[in-house]
Amino acid sequence: MNKIILNNELYQVKEKDLPFLIIYGEKSGGSHFTITLVVDLFLSGSKILFFTAFSMAKDNFLEQIGSDHSKVAFINSVEDIKNYKDNQVLILESGNENLFIEAISILQDLNERVVLVKNIEAFSRDIFNNCLDLKNVVLSGNIDICIAKEQILKKSFKSIVVFTKPEISLPIEVPILEKWTGYLSGQDNMGVIKVHMV
Repeated sequence: MNKIILNNELYQVKEKDLPFLIIYGEKSGGSHFTITLVVDLFLSGSKILFFTAFSMAKDNFLEQIGSDHSKVAFINSVEDIKNYKDNQVLILESGNENLFIEAISILQDLNERVVLVKNIEAFSRDIFNNCLDLKNVVLSGNIDICIAKEQILKKSFKSIVVFTKPEISLPIEVPILEKWTGYLSGQDNMGVIKVHMV
């Protein structure tokens, strides 16, 4: 079981902590942290729209939630969005930007869903034009090589976690971090954050 630890204490993310921006480079722990955060939200009852560039994140999510996948639907077409719109978790086909944009426009419960956009560096500006106004969005990835980095940083995030200090200037000061460790700056919480395997 994975647990998020903030300043050596258990941290439970809540929807009121969103929108969330998670910044990381390769092999820094940010990717696994992102999925663990979404798993926490799922286990506390949040509805989720799950969109990533690569399928490994989907596998990580399914592994962390355990063997019962009855609340999860895999979405590969507009037809699937309509058929499975009531499932707690909708996992979109990895990297399918058109499907994500369709889901954003079709889902009537969109404002009730946590919308994960992971691997922000891999997507076109269209993705951000469609998700940046959402209050429950979680953006995650390498901001330095993201086409919409300036656009993203104009948004006011309630929580920012940094695993790898980027070249672009951030609205928060990031201390020197140990490997696999991030820094959270949030409205209600701040400090050193990481995933602990129990």
